[in-house]
Amino acid sequence: MSGVGALARYAGLARRAMEVRLGSTRPFKVILSVTDRCDCRCEACFIWRKPKGDELTPAEVGQALAGSPWVRWLNLTGGEPFLREDFVELVEAAVAALPRLAVLDWPTTGQRTDRILAGTERIARLRVPRVFLSVSLEGPPALHDRLRGRAGAFEAMCRTWAGLRAMPGVRAYLGLTLHADNEDHVEEALDAVAARVPGTTLEDLHVNVLTTSAHYYDNVSTGLRPPRGLPPLVRESLRRREASAAPQDLLEAAYLRRVPDWLVRGRSPVPCRSGSASVFVSARGEVYPCTVYDRRLGSLRERSLAQILDGEEAAQAREVIARDACPGCWSPCEAHPTLLASMPGALLRG
Repeated sequence: MSGVGALARYAGLARRAMEVRLGSTRPFKVILSVTDRCDCRCEACFIWRKPKGDELTPAEVGQALAGSPWVRWLNLTGGEPFLREDFVELVEAAVAALPRLAVLDWPTTGQRTDRILAGTERIARLRVPRVFLSVSLEGPPALHDRLRGRAGAFEAMCRTWAGLRAMPGVRAYLGLTLHADNEDHVEEALDAVAARVPGTTLEDLHVNVLTTSAHYYDNVSTGLRPPRGLPPLVRESLRRREASAAPQDLLEAAYLRRVPDWLVRGRSPVPCRSGSASVFVSARGEVYPCTVYDRRLGSLRERSLAQILDGEEAAQAREVIARDACPGCWSPCEAHPTLLASMPGALLRG
């Protein structure tokens, strides 16, 4: 895609974020779970325990998104997306349905290196201006394998990371979910990856905090607890991103800067715009305001996304969120679009 074309799409994303700030209820970001299947047995997330089957097909995804032209950012999540043999076909259907898409991203456990690299290479050729993915990192090797519930998970993840970071057309990150069991091991974890994949730096690290959810993660019974605060290496990551001019770094900095406030109060540090800036869709097509608020708004197999968002249930959910009476969270899935819709002030220090 030409630089002009990419800029036009980014401008479209910025315009949609401003429209949400001014009252639009058409989300510019959709978080779509493509599967509840997973190849890890994580302690932080129990998606792997959920019932399986009846996933939206690529055709259903394409049809749903074709009726939602206001979407500019698509996050495809799971489970492990690449456990779907038709994942690339699903992505192709989604991108074809959204000709003005600016950002496409997804996470991976990094366990199936060959499939992940081959699929990502195909996706990178779809000409979406910004394509990025996160490879899950829990800690140094032994801790990573324990928290992931899979022997050899760290080494497999590093093999995938090595291939992804060298791939043109895509930006890969190491995605670390911060909690009490790994907050003192962040530097050790990054050093262990760098020892296996030379060139890995702090700029490759994407951090979020432990989030619990009944309908998505199914992890309200997890024994893990949130971190005490931001570890020194994460504070250094924040400092570097604040000094950057790259939009993605400023957005990451705005998120990290507010983590301590959320850890103290348990409420979104910025008025949440879930249900307006973003919306969550389960692997079966069930629509929720976000990944945390367990309030079903409707099914894409029964009504279009626009009809669901215009419904009374969605209106009531947005009112609850506006009153800050929802469960309260600071998950990047929703925090990042909320920050975008609150710009420019939300992206500044303070």
